[in-house]
Amino acid sequence: MKKTIASGRNRAAFAAVGAGSSATGRNRAAGASRERTVLVAVLRRPRDLEIAARLRWYRIPAGKAPRRRFTHLAFYQPACFKPDGKRIACYAAVTGRSTARRIDLLPGEPGHPAARELYLKCGLGPLLRLPRPVLNPGGCRVSFGYAALERLRRARDIHGLFNVLPVENLMCGALKAAGLEFRREYAVMAGKRLKYRLDFALLRVNGKLDVECDGRGHAAPAGRVRDRERDRWLRRKGWTILRFREAEVAGNLRACVEKISSAAASLQENRK
Repeated sequence: MKKTIASGRNRAAFAAVGAGSSATGRNRAAGASRERTVLVAVLRRPRDLEIAARLRWYRIPAGKAPRRRFTHLAFYQPACFKPDGKRIACYAAVTGRSTARRIDLLPGEPGHPAARELYLKCGLGPLLRLPRPVLNPGGCRVSFGYAALERLRRARDIHGLFNVLPVENLMCGALKAAGLEFRREYAVMAGKRLKYRLDFALLRVNGKLDVECDGRGHAAPAGRVRDRERDRWLRRKGWTILRFREAEVAGNLRACVEKISSAAASLQENRK
């Protein structure tokens, strides 16, 4: 069994992570009589993994706390976890829930903008290493999502974990074939903080085009609300936004690319 190799600051956190096969009988029994559902959480920085491994808790802003029940947390490590980024390597059982202000959880950051805001604090059992990491080779955007624990243990990649089509990879290949210049996973900042990450950004001299490939989660009421708020904010910043549903990308990719090409050309012409 090949284990994930951690380096630098990540190594200390991984040192506290046990192999998944060594889960205690108590952990196995905890989920035996009920469905075991994993919430996949996206870590912002290596320190969050260290907190989960050593202090055994994870925080979620109370306003964004999921309503669906989950028994475990799995941790997606983004690209900033080099060389261990773009993967899920470990998970843990949730042992309890409480609420606390961020300043109480992280007293060393009193000046943080969210210092006084409430967070859901999830107590954790020991972090367990997956038999093999769940990789994200295409670099598609990962947000909070649910999966069965057994699927997490068996999955080889993000698409297999969430049982979704790799629509962003399809779109990426089609945009390249059409000769369109774009940036994938483009970061939009608000001051010094990351505000949004765009699936595809087409930057032109006179305008900015955001192309989004919407998976199933965008169809849920909460997803539609988030998308509307996001789109309003981006439009105020001068972005033009095109959204394509998963079925559109999978079923008529050529039409999607034609619409994108037309929008990009329109931005160029408006300047002349």
